[in-house]
Amino acid sequence: MRWNVLLKALIVGVLALAFVVPLVMIWGVVKDRARYRDAITAEVAASTARSQTLVGPLIVVRYRERIPPAVKGGVEQVREGTEILLPDSLAIRSNAHVETRQRGIHRVPVFRSANEITAEFTVPPRLGVSDKRLLLEEPRAEVVVGVSDPRGIRMVPQVRLDAAALEPRPGAGPGWLQQGFSVALPSHAVGRRVALDVRLELMGTDRLMFLPIGSVTSVELSSDWPHPSFVGAFLPDERNVSGRGFHAHWQLSRFATGIDDAMARIQDSMGRAILTPDRDGGASGFLNSDLGVRFVQPVDVYSQSERAVKYGFLFVFLTFVAFFLFEVLRRMAIHPIQYVLCGAALALFFLLLVSLSEHLPFAAAYLAASGACVGLIAFYVGHVLGSMRRGLVVGGVLGALYGFLYVILQSEDYALLLGAILLFAALTIVMIITRRVDWYRLSEEGSP
Repeated sequence: MRWNVLLKALIVGVLALAFVVPLVMIWGVVKDRARYRDAITAEVAASTARSQTLVGPLIVVRYRERIPPAVKGGVEQVREGTEILLPDSLAIRSNAHVETRQRGIHRVPVFRSANEITAEFTVPPRLGVSDKRLLLEEPRAEVVVGVSDPRGIRMVPQVRLDAAALEPRPGAGPGWLQQGFSVALPSHAVGRRVALDVRLELMGTDRLMFLPIGSVTSVELSSDWPHPSFVGAFLPDERNVSGRGFHAHWQLSRFATGIDDAMARIQDSMGRAILTPDRDGGASGFLNSDLGVRFVQPVDVYSQSERAVKYGFLFVFLTFVAFFLFEVLRRMAIHPIQYVLCGAALALFFLLLVSLSEHLPFAAAYLAASGACVGLIAFYVGHVLGSMRRGLVVGGVLGALYGFLYVILQSEDYALLLGAILLFAALTIVMIITRRVDWYRLSEEGSP
């Protein structure tokens, strides 16, 4: 049976478009596996501790004041108020040891950080509320340290005020800070400058964040994890990342963090702090100026597999174009079913890639999946075209395409540029090969 060239080109194009359906299904499998991985991570976090954001120390002052009646003869009201005193200087030194917990085939990084916090406060006389219409009792003050997941506090924190040990108790802070711990501020600290030292071991998963609440804040963070991702509103001023871990340093002032404006926003008209944790365990309602690190896996196989699937249609299209050129230039008939079988092998590459990458390093999984696909197609095409040499040529072209795709996956910043170069190179090759083809004559005569 003789095929009209235009009709055959239309059929090949429709077959190529039809492979969008299996590629979309494979993309859905990748997303499902990624969601399963995230569910495993959430299970590990639920049994240890979630992402941690450390806030403090702060001095929280509670008082009660009389509110005169709005009209003569009215009833006098009593309001409970809260004032928060921020440190003049805050220095945090944190050393995080990271280990991986395995659940099934997945490994989840879990950190345990040793935090040394030094803060200096200027405590005003009568705790800064002497101008209030206070009731008879004196205002009460406590030092509060907040964390986003208190299950990560596995050891009793050590708190010292001017070298004197204080006894911490759970919670007692306003709003979100209830998830931390607090100590009562001694009366002798009122009206003077004091130094507060806190030693805290904190356990968590995914990320460790700090809020720069001091007028001057210094944060030093080091870890044995060699794959940090620095996140938050401020990147470190200095960083050193190696195969043995990393060290980072931040130095900030209240002019950069806007801490004074943030404190004004978190006090409502009744003097209650409106501190709410965000979905990642941070304190976005308190201050949107956190800084810290995520302990990420070195290679996210699902994101790379998902990106690879996006190039699946391009692979099928280019392979079908190569087969069509064999038909046109070599006068060799290739049946649509043979197109479909080769396209199926190309689509299965991506399914092999994601399944193998769950058990092997991504590079090894990519090499195994691409080698199996190229070998199968080269063997099959060699028999279809009646020449193993032609099959090897097709296999070599496919191998070059897979190698180029791997480069694209490893070079995310240049993925668009490399993809555009690949398409331009493919179009250039097709135009050069077919520059002498008389398409009108082929359309009239057909091709065997």
